[in-house]
Amino acid sequence: MTQSKMLPRDTNAALKDIIRTITMLDAVFCDEIKALKDADTQGFMDLQTRKIATAQLYESHMQQMIARKDELQNADPSLRSRLKEMYQSFSQTSQDNTAALTRMNSNIDKLGNSIRNAAIKAAQSQRGYSYGATGAIPNTAKKKAVSTGHYETV
Repeated sequence: MTQSKMLPRDTNAALKDIIRTITMLDAVFCDEIKALKDADTQGFMDLQTRKIATAQLYESHMQQMIARKDELQNADPSLRSRLKEMYQSFSQTSQDNTAALTRMNSNIDKLGNSIRNAAIKAAQSQRGYSYGATGAIPNTAKKKAVSTGHYETV
């Protein structure tokens, strides 16, 4: 990111930088929501570097402004009003982004469970035998047990 992380000393200029940063992060979130809705995995992955850099810039600017909060009372009222409106809009976009990411995680979990269940069924249906110490084939009348992980045997 080419933009400096330090806000200008002038309060109004600092608010303008924060507004630009919020606009940039809002755009990243909107692009990410679109990529998730379109199931565009590559687009989603390509956004992550930009998202991290913009989020770090946003965090830096917000920390600086919090430290300078007393100056805000002397700032241009139209800039303060615009910042407040933008923050409300950004909050909604952020909530939408979180919901989209939650849906994606849920879908990934469902896919993982489907793959795991298919693997279990495939392993149980194969005709493999494990001979016991007596040379007999144990559990021939039952379905074969399948271990899918350290804590799970089916």
